[in-house]
Amino acid sequence: MTDDDIRRIVREAVYETLSGLGMAAHEQHEVQADFLYIRKMRKGSEMMSRTIRTTSITVLVPTFAYLIWEAIKNSVGK
Repeated sequence: MTDDDIRRIVREAVYETLSGLGMAAHEQHEVQADFLYIRKMRKGSEMMSRTIRTTSITVLVPTFAYLIWEAIKNSVGK
C-alpha cells in the first residue's frame, strides 16, 4: 500500500465515522460548532455540579455545627 492509499482509507473511515455520528464531515464549520456546543454543555454541567457541591457544604457544615452546639448546650444545662 502506498501513502496515498493509506490516506484515502483513513479519510473514508473518518467520514464514515462522523456520518454515523450524524455529523457532515464535509462541513467543517458545522462539525466545529457541534463540538463547541458539546464542550459548552460539559463545562456548564461541571460548573453546576461544582456549585451544587459548594452550596451543599455551605449549608451542611453550619447545620451540623449548630446541632452539636445545641447538644452540648442541652447536656450542660441539665
